[in-house]
Amino acid sequence: MEYTAMEQYWIWLSSVEGIGPRKFYQLLTIFEDARDVWDNIHDSAIDAIGPVAARKLRKARDERVFYRLFASLESTNTRAIARIHGDYPAMLNEILDPPPTLFLRGNAQSLNADKAIGIVGSRRATTDGRRAAEEFARDLAAQGVTIVSGLARGIDTHAHQGALSADGSTVAVLGCGPDVAYPPENARLAQQILDKGGALVSEHPPGTPPVPQNFPPRNRIISGLTQGTLLVEAAKGSGAMITVDFAADQGKELFVVPGSIYSPLSAMPNRLLMDGAHPALNAWDILEFYRWACRDSRPAPEKNALQDLEPDQQALVEPLLSETLSFDELQRITGLSPAKLNSHLTMLILRGIIVKTPGGLYRAYQ
Repeated sequence: MEYTAMEQYWIWLSSVEGIGPRKFYQLLTIFEDARDVWDNIHDSAIDAIGPVAARKLRKARDERVFYRLFASLESTNTRAIARIHGDYPAMLNEILDPPPTLFLRGNAQSLNADKAIGIVGSRRATTDGRRAAEEFARDLAAQGVTIVSGLARGIDTHAHQGALSADGSTVAVLGCGPDVAYPPENARLAQQILDKGGALVSEHPPGTPPVPQNFPPRNRIISGLTQGTLLVEAAKGSGAMITVDFAADQGKELFVVPGSIYSPLSAMPNRLLMDGAHPALNAWDILEFYRWACRDSRPAPEKNALQDLEPDQQALVEPLLSETLSFDELQRITGLSPAKLNSHLTMLILRGIIVKTPGGLYRAYQ
């Protein structure tokens, strides 16, 4: 990738540790441009950004640091998109504290999607939450909507997987370098995103480790790249609420998947609904809100697999469609013997109609 001289100094300045967006733009109000910062590194005006940041900046004013940065971009197949470049996402350009530079692996066009939704939620998602994230993402992606999330465990992971299952586009916004696999178990998922024409993007250069302080600010990028945000599950204090707050500050629409009043992970979604967020029961609630697709364009529904069940199996599945139950509770409701109940459960799990949760409970999906 070739960069103009102005872009090179801009990218260098934005990659210096301790020079976040605010200090970066503060420097540009003092000096003419990023090259001027390089040329006047010992000017006392540099000290306006604080002694620690100024010391790091002066240390980074080294041709070896400069060339190592661009060598790392090339070796990791990373593109740096400076805010002064025409490919910088238009919507991100409008938020407070836009990243001076985006470090990207993958398809840059996916950052400028006409239709994009952020999907966020708890890292400790329930079975229903994971299913909702995957189905919303799949159905939105099937209608050409780009899914933006953070590649974190839980809801984020299933949102990306849902988009990929529809051969759709998805963007992962990272709190580390775009070449760093985090969490490690999502390394394969990250590669799948790239293989399907999506992108891994960060405001941090290659090699940046996933330190905790990098993750809250990255959420403004998730909401900034999209027309709206969908919250699936979040307990009080959840990191997903940071994205929600950024979306509100940016004037973006907020959609929420309602949940049980007894579930801690539904506490914040249900509260946001009380405060005026848009309820979303399926992807069409979002698609029709933006007039991105018409519900009449859906394919004809497939035959309901539950219609083929034996009477005892139907009696077993029906209560599990509305709540999660234990083996003993199912035996009491159905009146089946333990052996017969176990046989039916095994058969229905193999058919994908019932799932067994990590806690040893059962749930059915139609």
